[in-house]
Amino acid sequence: MDEIFIEGLKIYGYHGVYPEEEAGGQNFVLSVRLFLSLQEAGLGDELDKSISYEEVCLFLKDEFNRQRHQLIETVAERLSAALFKKYDALKELELRVAKPEAPIDAVFENVSVCIRRKRHIVYLAYGANEGDCLKQIRDGLKMIDEDTHCGLTEKTEPIVTTPYGGVEQQDFYNGAAKIWTLYEPHELLKFLHKVEAAQGLERDKKQHWGPRALDLDIIFYDDIVLDSRDLTIPHPDMGARDFVLKPLAQLAPFYRHPLTKKTVAEMAAVPMETHIVS
Repeated sequence: MDEIFIEGLKIYGYHGVYPEEEAGGQNFVLSVRLFLSLQEAGLGDELDKSISYEEVCLFLKDEFNRQRHQLIETVAERLSAALFKKYDALKELELRVAKPEAPIDAVFENVSVCIRRKRHIVYLAYGANEGDCLKQIRDGLKMIDEDTHCGLTEKTEPIVTTPYGGVEQQDFYNGAAKIWTLYEPHELLKFLHKVEAAQGLERDKKQHWGPRALDLDIIFYDDIVLDSRDLTIPHPDMGARDFVLKPLAQLAPFYRHPLTKKTVAEMAAVPMETHIVS
């Protein structure tokens, strides 16, 4: 992966734990590596196929003091998220925030934190059959798209499906969405639970295979295989659920399951009777 490297960007700011840091401020130094493909820009000598390092410098200076934080870890996290939101071409970054004038009773040259963040590609399945389902789906996906650490790339229109699991209830509205995220898998899961709760799902009262105000499941997260107490990726039941596979096949027909090596299109080959909601 190619990179743009900005080193030693000096900014005066007011971040810190101590009151004197907020009142008087101090110098900070930022260094950032932006990872993206630069071949098209290089072959065509076109700036709009790259990312302007001047624009990045000015953007970071403007964003740096937009909010005050105690920790430079938080400063780094917020700035990295802002860069991913601004630049669609950005795939990965490394950001260092240095604090050379930190109020430490010791002799030192510098203290800093360095974070590395990547734009992960995630496929979600969504479903709802309780309340104003279509509104809850729209609002839930909007919450994901507007979050600082996520973005909605593509989604399917909801389809009506019969309930799964034998519980008497109304038909579901189901679909799939492709998102990008900076969250690691368990952090993404916690965020999706917040989105569900905002749309009316009480997870502690949730009935297994029962009604849902909004249910969001992680189906694929990059190509990782994860099996933990509260999260399994790829989703273990996806192969038995047409209401997951059919919409997912619209978004990623050639995505290959990292364990079975089958494509989504192959897994979705058995037809299911549904209709698109207008």
